[in-house]
Amino acid sequence: MANPKVLKIEIRDTETIIFTGEVDRISSFNEIGRFDVFPMHANFISIIHKELSLYHNKQKIKEISIEEAVIKVKQDMVSIYLGIETLYLDDQHAKI
Repeated sequence: MANPKVLKIEIRDTETIIFTGEVDRISSFNEIGRFDVFPMHANFISIIHKELSLYHNKQKIKEISIEEAVIKVKQDMVSIYLGIETLYLDDQHAKI
């Protein structure tokens, strides 16, 4: 039986790589709610928050609590950037 396809992932903050490896599922939250990324997922970029869970062989191998981060998925390569700053472009929010 062939090995199942995996996602290659790198999680980093502003100074260091926190995790690198292979997983078969990533779970997190964005503005719409909980979502999962599996191998062969569509390419996309999103801001994520709350938590980030990594699964391998259908077992949770790592869970990270996060305030906000950026996830980029492209051709089974996933990059997650922690420690981002929020930037609002409208006048209601003065946070920069």
